[in-house]
Amino acid sequence: MPNPRAPMSNPRAGGNSAIQLPPQPRTVSYYDDKGQIRLDLLDGEAQKLAEDLARTELKSTQLRRYYHEVVNLQRRLDQLAAGSSREQAFECLRADFKLLKAKAHYANRRSKNMFPDRLLQFFVDHTHAVKTVQDFDAFCRHFEAVVGFFQYMKRED
Repeated sequence: MPNPRAPMSNPRAGGNSAIQLPPQPRTVSYYDDKGQIRLDLLDGEAQKLAEDLARTELKSTQLRRYYHEVVNLQRRLDQLAAGSSREQAFECLRADFKLLKAKAHYANRRSKNMFPDRLLQFFVDHTHAVKTVQDFDAFCRHFEAVVGFFQYMKRED
C-alpha cells in the first residue's frame, strides 16, 4: 500500500514536482493570565513578524489585500451583530474567516517570493487559533500591528 504522506511526482510536470504538505498550525496565545490581550502580541511579536516579512519580497499591497479582507470581515461582523449577539454573528462569518487559510495557500503556491512561507504560517496559525469572537478581535488587533510595523519597515528600505 502506498504511503499517503510520501511525496508523489506529477507525471505532467516531468516527474520533478512533489506534493507539498501544508504547514502545521502552531499554538497562538492571545491572552495573558488575567484574560487581557497580551501586550507583546501588539508590540514585540508583531514587530518581529513585520521584520521577518520586510526581509522578503512581500509587497505592502499584498499584505494590505489580506488585511482589507479581515477589515471587511470586521465590518460584516458589526452589521450582523446589530441584530444578534457578536458571538452568533461571528459564527455566521467563521467559514469566511477560515477561507483566509486556503487563499494564503493558493497565493504562496503561486509565488513564494510574493507570498512568503512566513506569511502562510501566520494565516495557518491564526485561522486555527481563532475560536471565539474575542479571539477574532485579538487577531485583528495583532494583524493591524503587524501591518503598521511592516509599512514602517518597508518604507525605511
